[in-house]
Amino acid sequence: MNAIHEIVRDYTTGEADLEATNAALAEAGASFRFRPGQNVITSEDRKQTVVGCCPEQANGFGLLEAGTGSMEKVHVSHGRLEHPVNEVRPDGSTNMTAYVLICGRTYEVFGDTLGEVRPRAEDADIQSPQREVDLRRRVDLAGRQAEQTCRGGRFLVTYNAEGYAVKASRV
Repeated sequence: MNAIHEIVRDYTTGEADLEATNAALAEAGASFRFRPGQNVITSEDRKQTVVGCCPEQANGFGLLEAGTGSMEKVHVSHGRLEHPVNEVRPDGSTNMTAYVLICGRTYEVFGDTLGEVRPRAEDADIQSPQREVDLRRRVDLAGRQAEQTCRGGRFLVTYNAEGYAVKASRV
């Protein structure tokens, strides 16, 4: 975990205030700072914020990181944002990567739904295929099918109404 991520995590959990966070970000060489009023997570916001073992248990306020150089304060309700921030393709991938940091946890965003962070290749320009079919729960794909490509080939994965993978067939 890199230093900047740890600094932001400490801010979202309330271990550091806005001024201390900005000072730590400057020292770590981050290209962004939090602006009062835009990224402030107040103590009242933190009291309303909880996470559980699953992304859909996240409620309250967090920070959206969408690669724009700033982190926007967002409201999460039952693992969902108020508005989609990216497009989920039929294969389950997204047109842009976005994350929400909330109460010390990091979730990847799929449309308006929080999910577990998918593993990434170290070099973003060279995407290595995943080793096997990803059968983790995907609430954003509940009741749908998605195509996945892995080292074993292409698969069509069927998800039930709760987002659990119930079938994977080679295409």
